[in-house]
Amino acid sequence: MPWRFSEDVEPYAEAVLPLLRRDPAARTVALTVIDALLAGQRFSDRTMLFGWLEEDGKARGAISHNPPYDLLLSVVPDAAELARALRDAGADVPGVNGEIETVERFAAAWTDGTGLEAKTWLEMRLFELGTLVPPDPPPPGAARPAADADLELTMRWFDAFTEELGLPDRMQEPYVRLAIDDGRLWLWDDGGPVALAFRATAAEGVARVTCVYTPPEHRGRRYGGAITAAACADALARDAERVVLFTDADNPAPNVVYERIGFRPVADHRVVRFG
Repeated sequence: MPWRFSEDVEPYAEAVLPLLRRDPAARTVALTVIDALLAGQRFSDRTMLFGWLEEDGKARGAISHNPPYDLLLSVVPDAAELARALRDAGADVPGVNGEIETVERFAAAWTDGTGLEAKTWLEMRLFELGTLVPPDPPPPGAARPAADADLELTMRWFDAFTEELGLPDRMQEPYVRLAIDDGRLWLWDDGGPVALAFRATAAEGVARVTCVYTPPEHRGRRYGGAITAAACADALARDAERVVLFTDADNPAPNVVYERIGFRPVADHRVVRFG
């Protein structure tokens, strides 16, 4: 059952979508990446890599690498087998992202006998929304969709968010403009914008909140929970049946906020870099 690899998303999507659709909340990143790429979006000019493992004509495994992001280990039945296949294919794997057990097994196989060292870069926790419970009473102000006039401000905030978390790439302006046009970027306005929440287009009925940001001078006033709840309510009213988000597992403060508005932890994920 050899792994098959391609630089094109189309054969990968055709092979793995039935597998990923079995659990669209757990596979939210893989599904939104496929949708974005099929719609023509690119994350960089670097070569992409997609892999799938087939048995009896059906996919049993799925991975994808979209630089500058790490290799996404979506479904990996045998990490050692995958590591061998990637080495045989001459693949460049600077880092991996996935559920902790999968990442640990792959990292052990990838570094075995090589002198490479696996270093944990980020611990994340996947949450799924149960019953939405907006803050009551809400903080001063109200939620509203971002408008074109908010583009410059929100780009500065996305840059600040990227810098705080040490993410590999900044949010691209065309993507933000599209989110504004689609009504997927929300602001909490209290005499002016004080917080934002951004979500991806729902994939297989699951919307993912990808960024919640409150500037330091506005923190501690419950704006973050309120704008997250507003973005979730909008998603459920429009194109989503379920809502998920990832948090920094090592930062308990926002995790508490998300649990208060109805999110519950699903799985812990880890990003590991090799050097």
